[in-house]
Amino acid sequence: MVRLPMLVLAFVFMPMTLFAQVATEADPATDATESTADDSPSGTTDLALKQSKIAEKYKRIEELILRMAEFESANNPKRAALLRDAYKQSRDNLTTTQMQSIVRLLNQDQLKRAVDEQADVQVQLAKILELLITEDDGDRLKTEKARYREYIRDVERLLRQQRAIQGQNEGGADPERIAKEQDRISDETRDLAEKIKANEEGGQANSESGENSENNGGENSGNPSDNNDGNSDEENPSDESDPNDPGDDLGEESGEDGNPDENPKDPKEPGDSGEPGDMSAKPSEGGKPMEGGKPMEGGEPMEGGQPMEGGQPMQGGSPEPGQQSQNDQQQDQNPARKKLEEAQQQMKQAQLELEQARREQSIEAQEAAKQKLVEAKAQLEEILRQLREEELERMLALLEGRFRKMLEMELKVYEGTLQLAKIPEDDRGREVQIESNKLGFQQRKISLEADKVLTLLLEEGSSIAFPETVKIMIEDMDQVSDRLSQTKVDRLTVSIEEDIIQSIEEMIEALQAAQQELMDQQQQQQQQQQQQQQQEKPLVDQLSELRMIRSLQLRINKRTQRYSRLLDDIDDPTGQAKDTDLVEALQKLGQTQRDLQRITRDIVLGKNQ
Repeated sequence: MVRLPMLVLAFVFMPMTLFAQVATEADPATDATESTADDSPSGTTDLALKQSKIAEKYKRIEELILRMAEFESANNPKRAALLRDAYKQSRDNLTTTQMQSIVRLLNQDQLKRAVDEQADVQVQLAKILELLITEDDGDRLKTEKARYREYIRDVERLLRQQRAIQGQNEGGADPERIAKEQDRISDETRDLAEKIKANEEGGQANSESGENSENNGGENSGNPSDNNDGNSDEENPSDESDPNDPGDDLGEESGEDGNPDENPKDPKEPGDSGEPGDMSAKPSEGGKPMEGGKPMEGGEPMEGGQPMEGGQPMQGGSPEPGQQSQNDQQQDQNPARKKLEEAQQQMKQAQLELEQARREQSIEAQEAAKQKLVEAKAQLEEILRQLREEELERMLALLEGRFRKMLEMELKVYEGTLQLAKIPEDDRGREVQIESNKLGFQQRKISLEADKVLTLLLEEGSSIAFPETVKIMIEDMDQVSDRLSQTKVDRLTVSIEEDIIQSIEEMIEALQAAQQELMDQQQQQQQQQQQQQQQEKPLVDQLSELRMIRSLQLRINKRTQRYSRLLDDIDDPTGQAKDTDLVEALQKLGQTQRDLQRITRDIVLGKNQ
C-alpha cells in the first residue's frame, strides 16, 4: 500500500526548495551583480512551471487520500477516520487552491506575495504530515516495545546460564566441559548482538555503507572529484526517482541557480579544507608531502576538521563525508549491543583460559562477562522505559486533542439548546423542531467521537475511572440526543449537557496534569526511574483516578438534588417520581451509582495494575 506520510513528506520539502529560489528572486540585493533584467522573467516562468507541477501532484495525492479512506472504512475504521481528517484538513485550508494561487503570483512576478504563500503552504503540509504519521508512531512504538521486551528476556536467560556455569567453574567442575558450555553461551550472546544490530541499526545496510565510505576514503583519497562521485548517491537520493518529478528538477537546479555562497571554493585556493587533493601537493612543515590524508608531523591526517601537528584542528575545517558517515554510525550504535559484544569477548577469553586449565583467570573473565550482561540488560530496560514514556506522551496528547474537539462541539450544542429553551413552549413551531433535530444529530456525532476515545482507553488498559467516566458521558450524550430529537429543550436536557461539559473539562485537566507529571519525571535523574523500568506506567496515576471518582460522585449528588426539584411535590418525604422521563433518568442515575461503586472496588483491589 502507498505510504502517504512519505508522499506528503516529499511535498513538505518540494516547496522549501522553491521557497528558497523565489526568496532569492524576490530579494533585490541578491545576485544584483550577476543577473540581468532579461533573466528574471525566464527564471520566474520556470519556477511557476515547477510550482504548477507540484500543485497537480498534490491534487492527486489529496484525491488518493480520500479514496484510501473509503477503501479502509470497512476493514480499518481507525485508519479511515485518520485519512478523512487529513483530507478535511487539506480541503478546509484550501491547500491545493493556495498552490495554484502561487503559480499565478509567479506568472505575475509578485514574488514577495508568492514567498508568503509558500511559507503558509509549508506549514499546512507539515500539519497534515504530522496527522498522518500519528498512526505509524503508535504501531512503531508497540512493535519496538515488543522487540525490546524479547531482548530483555533473552539477556536474562543468558545471564542465568552465565551465573550457573560460573558457579560450576568456581566449584571445581571439569574445565573441558565448562569450556564447551561457555562456547555455546558465547555463540548465543553473539547471535543476540547481531539480531539487535540487524533490527535496530540497519544491520547489513550499515555495514555496506561503512564499506563504501572506507573505499571512498582509501581508493579515492587525494582526488576530490572521486570523493564527490562516491558520495553523490548518499547526498542525492532523489537521483533514483522519476526523472519527470519536479522535486528532482529542483534538486538539480538548486545547486546551479542558488546562492553562490553555497558553492565550493575554487580548488586552487590554498585555504580550502574541503579539497585535500590540492593540499596534498604542498609540502608539510617537516618537508614531506601530504598524500591525500596521510599523517603530517603530528601523526594525524590533514583532513578538514582533523588535528594537525600538535593535535590542533584546522580553522574553518569540516569532517569529510566518509568520516562524517563513520561518526553518524557510531552515534547510531545500540548501547546494549555493544555491551553484549563486550560480554561475548569476555566469554571467549574465559573459554580460552579454561582450555589452558587456568581456572582463576577464567573465573575473572566470566565475572566480567556477567557484569557486561547486567549492563546490557540495564541499557535495554532504559530504552524500553523511554519507549513507554514516548508512547504515553503520544497517548496523552492524542486524548487531550480529542477531548478538546468534543468540548468545542458540545459547547455549540449547549448554546443552541439554551437559545431554543428561551422560546416559550407555545411559540415553538416547525422551525424549532428542525433546529432541535439538528442539535440532536450533532450530539450523536459527539457521542461517536466519545466512543472512539473509549476504545483507545480500553486498549490502553491501565485506567479504570477514565473509561467508566467516558461510558457514563456517552450514555448522557445519547440521552440528550434522544431528547433533542423529540424537541425536549427543557431544564433536564440543559442540565445533562452541563454535566457532559463538566466531565469533558475535568478529563482535559486530568490529562494535562498527567502530561506535566510526565515532563517532570523526564527531567529527573534516570537512576530514580528504576521502579518504572520494572512495570508499565499507567496512563494516569491512582490519585487522578480517585479525583475522577470523587467528581463522578459529586455529579451524581448534584443530579439527584436537581431531579428532586423536578418532583410534583418537592416536600414529599418519599420523593416518589411520576413523570416518565424523570423515572427513566433516575433509573440511569442509580445504575451510574452502582457502576461507580464497582470501579472503586476494582481500584482498591488493584485490577488496573
